[in-house]
Amino acid sequence: MPAKVIDTTDAIVQRLRAIVQESPDLQHMAQVYEAILPLLRDADLRPALVSLTPEEARAKMELGLPLLHDLDLELDVESVHDLMLKLARAVETMKKKNQPYKFRLPWLQTSGKTDSAACRIRIVLEENKLDVGALLPHIAAGERGPVYSAAQNLELDPGLLMTLAQNALKPALRVWCLQLAPLAKGIPWHKGTCYICGAAATLGELQDNDQIKHLRCGSCGADWQFRRLQCMYCGNEDHKTQRYMHPGNHCERMHVEGCDACKGYLKVIAAFTPTPPEMLPAEDLATIHLDYIAKEHGYLRCAVSSELLDPKSFNQQNRSECLFR
Repeated sequence: MPAKVIDTTDAIVQRLRAIVQESPDLQHMAQVYEAILPLLRDADLRPALVSLTPEEARAKMELGLPLLHDLDLELDVESVHDLMLKLARAVETMKKKNQPYKFRLPWLQTSGKTDSAACRIRIVLEENKLDVGALLPHIAAGERGPVYSAAQNLELDPGLLMTLAQNALKPALRVWCLQLAPLAKGIPWHKGTCYICGAAATLGELQDNDQIKHLRCGSCGADWQFRRLQCMYCGNEDHKTQRYMHPGNHCERMHVEGCDACKGYLKVIAAFTPTPPEMLPAEDLATIHLDYIAKEHGYLRCAVSSELLDPKSFNQQNRSECLFR
């Protein structure tokens, strides 16, 4: 299958290539991002607007619940299926390079005559052997069990299938974020999980001239102000048990914050203006060295469960009609 020609004038592509110039060992991963991030930005899953009043939004947030929690979310299952297929095809075009790049995605590798993991998923999607509609509630809730079970039955790579499926939902989450974010204006949110979709924050940003700390959601793109010294995982605000680590000469633009109370960490960048949602994965990639620095010092990205959806609350017989059209 011929590889799609990359538009080198695309803002996402330009940013990724600038990242590779600074860090050549990220070239392999940047090539994958070049193929998939524009697809996510441009996708239209036709999500229906959700019904939520300002009063209901305030009540949810005061209870610590994200705004999408317990709402009927409608989008076109066929569009999600088609986006997953496009993503699988894009990943499949990524060929193993001869250069020994330090950072490489293992599920892109091939072994002998064995098709790549992406190729197998692409074939299954083309032949409509995967019931995407049945899996969507579990994917949105971050439940790996049903997805891994479906992958095992179809002899697919479970990690890649989950990754493609979660990414295929992002365009819809970003639409809902744009709709709901104004309802949350002025309502405090002191959690490390997103007030829109419940996913754990991907990055911290120091915004504006005053360098006010914000957290950013890589799933829906949400942006919320956060206490400067607060750990996003355990809430610890004791500066004596927090550590700031810098990657050499990049210390003005980025650092990693580690918490000795829970051993979690957060990557923080100086952004001045909020990073566009479609660019957040690129900035996460640009700071991947911070992940290694944090792990070398014994810190981890602590697991924060998503509070978005509860599949048990769905009408199983009418799931495709009441939740995903």
